[in-house]
Amino acid sequence: MTKKVLKILDNRAIFKRRPVYVGHLPDKEKYTEVTTETEYEIQSYAWADSAGDFDEHIKFTLKEGTLAGFNTWFIFNRFAEVEFDGEVVYPLEEQTAAQILEISEDTVLKRRPVSSSELADEEMYKAPKGMTFDLHSYAYADAKGEFNHHIRFAINDPEQYIQGLSTWYVYEPHAQVKLDDTVVYPLPKVKGNAPAAAASAAAPVAVAAASFTGTGLQVPGMGTVYTDQPIISGGAFTWGEATHGGSRIPQNADHAKNIVTLATQLQKAREQIGKPFRVTSWYRPDPWNRRAGGARRSQHLEGKGIDIVVEGYMGGDLARQFVSWWPGGLGIYGGSRRHILHLDVGQKRKWGF
Repeated sequence: MTKKVLKILDNRAIFKRRPVYVGHLPDKEKYTEVTTETEYEIQSYAWADSAGDFDEHIKFTLKEGTLAGFNTWFIFNRFAEVEFDGEVVYPLEEQTAAQILEISEDTVLKRRPVSSSELADEEMYKAPKGMTFDLHSYAYADAKGEFNHHIRFAINDPEQYIQGLSTWYVYEPHAQVKLDDTVVYPLPKVKGNAPAAAASAAAPVAVAAASFTGTGLQVPGMGTVYTDQPIISGGAFTWGEATHGGSRIPQNADHAKNIVTLATQLQKAREQIGKPFRVTSWYRPDPWNRRAGGARRSQHLEGKGIDIVVEGYMGGDLARQFVSWWPGGLGIYGGSRRHILHLDVGQKRKWGF
């Protein structure tokens, strides 16, 4: 019989009665006696139901006994994983990467999304340029509408709480949300990524160095390439996009080959949609994968996986466009990252939609 366990990965883990931010729950709805590497045998688990996902939480039911009188709890999916007979089955690869809010210029954090002149001193906090927060979630609107050009964000780490509070607002032009050091909100306009006529060749470009003005990179198996050089002949995706601006050189020829294979499939998807793809994360070997909170078996580690954003589309909308033909993995994020689509050239599978 299959043994199902919930394994705790982070000492910040807390069990919750509802899938909401821990700072919004009373003590009676929290169980805090949770330690890293502890395993709980479970009867079942879920990350969504007919009403939608659980805002990046795992819902689980203990196989035997109760905790604080209850056998069903929720836990934030970055703090635990579900294993069947020792094999991880959830979270599914790329659903746990961390988001960061970075202050882009000196500003004031606010308890309400209004002009600073309307707020009392205790409702504001001065935040300098460069200050960052590990996010639990963020939003730019709710059912009632937008937040008056503000981003609402919830801080993940209690040690970073401001005045003991987790949830604040920041004026949108003064901050950015990043995933793997790439801005995912607000979305800047993509200048490149234009469709090309001869994009079907699954091979690196072989042209004179004088054709490019970007930084030269020594890529195993490929020789010298440039950050502004298309990965495949006539293609829209560049080595700079794949290597995070040239800062992550492929570690071996196999990784470089994987990048070429993925670029070939991406070009087909790009031409199908007819709009630019913004790359938020592509090649991500360690230590970058660990820093981003990526899965231990992430397809990004070997250049096989990519996260993209397309203006005007949610991740699920894009996934349904490609699901009939995409040869590898298709997955969408939950919570505040529903606009991001994960694609890879690993085993064919899908999740989140």
